[in-house]
Formats: sequence, structure tokens, C-alpha cells
Amino acid sequence: MKEFRVGIDGGGTKTKCLFLESSRTEMPEQPLSITGAGSNPHIVGFEEAARRIKELVLEGCTRYNISPEQIASIGIGLAGLGRANDIKRMEEALDALFFSLNLSENTEYYIESDSEIALEGALAPEVRSGMLVIAGTGSNAVARDEVGGFYRCGGWGHLLGDEGGAYYLSLKALSSVAKAQDGRGPRTMLSELVLQALDLEHEQGLIQYMYEKPREKQEVAQLASLVIKACEKGDEVATRLIEEAADELVLHVAILAKQSAYFNERTPVTVAGSMFTFSPTLKRAFQNRLLGRKLGVFQEPHAPPEFGAVMLGKKAENVREGGGVHD
Repeated sequence: MKEFRVGIDGGGTKTKCLFLESSRTEMPEQPLSITGAGSNPHIVGFEEAARRIKELVLEGCTRYNISPEQIASIGIGLAGLGRANDIKRMEEALDALFFSLNLSENTEYYIESDSEIALEGALAPEVRSGMLVIAGTGSNAVARDEVGGFYRCGGWGHLLGDEGGAYYLSLKALSSVAKAQDGRGPRTMLSELVLQALDLEHEQGLIQYMYEKPREKQEVAQLASLVIKACEKGDEVATRLIEEAADELVLHVAILAKQSAYFNERTPVTVAGSMFTFSPTLKRAFQNRLLGRKLGVFQEPHAPPEFGAVMLGKKAENVREGGGVHD
């Protein structure tokens, strides 16, 4: 009977689930994958996150005609995880649900943060040491060295950090619009773009927009697309904001580089997240700064996070002894 490994990348807005034949060691061109609702346990709750993961695995099994007994391992990376007590809570929430899936008694599962599976997927299998900088709604960076050390920088959330991410960039853009209106800053294309996007008649309307009621982080972060648009059209203010974001993201690499003697100017550095995907200027500025400061060698990611989750689940198979479904 053919065996499969499952990899799950659970974010705040969506969850990706990949089914990979156990004999495969690379991401296929036409993967057996399925996408569902977000499963960040700090947004939807630990029990609901577990339920969504279970339902997604069941849906995938049905779609691809896979029996749960064919699943050798399940690797799971979730946004919001990282602390040991959070991982333990997630394990407890998943235990009973996974038991009800009728998995094989030898099935293993591995739970970690989404940044760890993203790093595992981004680095080629033969690469033992490297870094990953993530800039989506928020930002953070992770790295591993040749002796298995794992390092983090950033990830403090939108109130304390996330420099270089979309939320951070959006706030900078709104501040630039306010300064331009006062005369404390240069005129910028962002003023017209922001007013149009928020359906406001005047810059003063930003006060009501931002303070009248709490705004979801994702709602504010969407304004970063306006900064990217203005930058690509040559707006000096928007371009400066993008370059400042690149400075912040390279700073993550510089701090990680100090944490292990194994990191040097030849260390592979890759990136992920919507900011790098949709802003050529940011990606180019990041690469130039990385090269100029001799912090590492830029590489495109090898595979997506859900593939990294599969690989970490595979490692759980190799290092665990005995049966049962556990982390």
C-alpha cells in the first residue's frame, strides 16, 4: 500500500495541506494539495484550529482517494506558535481529533511554528545552514547552522515590531500622508491613492478612520500595496519607505549572523512573504544591501512551507521510536 506524508502550513487567513508520496524527495510540479481556512490558534482558538486541520486532512484524503491509514507522518507549522506551552496546547487539542481519523498506529506528527517549516522548505535538502527572512503582514527571520542550532529574530507583532512588513509599511504611509498635509513632509502620490482607497474626501478623515473603531491588522496592512504601486511609479516618498523597509529586514540578517560562528558571507539567505513577492524594489534593495554588507548569498526559496512541513514530519519518523500518534 502506497504511503503518503502530509505537510500543513497554517496561517492567519488560510491553511495549505500537501499530500506527498513517501518515495518523493522534491516538490512535484502538480502537487496533491488543498487549501482551507486559517488556523492560527491565537486567532481562531486552539480547539478550532485543530478541528480545521482535521477537516482539511479528511477533505484531502477524499479528494485524492487516500486512506488515513496510508499516512506515515503529518508535519504541521502554525502561525502564532513558537513557545513551548503553545505547542503543548496544540498537541493536546490535536491528539483526540487525530485519533478519530483512524490513522495508522505508527503515524507520527510534528508541530512547530510556521517560520520553522518555511525555513525547512526554503533551503534545499543538501543545505545544512541558511537563513530565511519573512515579510508578509508582519516580519521575522529564522536561521539554522551546520550543527543544528536554530535562531530567531523579530516576530514581536505589529505593536512591538514587524518592521519591514506590510502593516509597518502601511502605518509609515499614513504618517507620510499626514505630514504632507501639514507641510511637515514632501508631497506624495500616496495622498491621492490612500484617500481613494479608503473613500475619504480629505486627509483629516484619516483620524476618524484610524481611531473611531479598532481596525483589523490585515485591513491596515492592505494599504502597503499602495506604497508598492507609488514606488513603482517613481514616487520619492514611497521609494524611501520601501528602502527603509529593506534596511530593517537586512538588520534581521545582521543580528542572526552574530548568533553563530558558522554564519558568514557564503551563508544562503532566502526570503518569503507578500512584500518580497509583490515589491521588486524591496527585493532588489534587500539583495543589494545583503551583498554590500557581506552577510550572505541571496537564493530563491527551494520549495514552499508546506513542503518543509512534510520534511519535518519525515524527520519525526526517523527519530521517534515506538507506535502511536504523537508529536
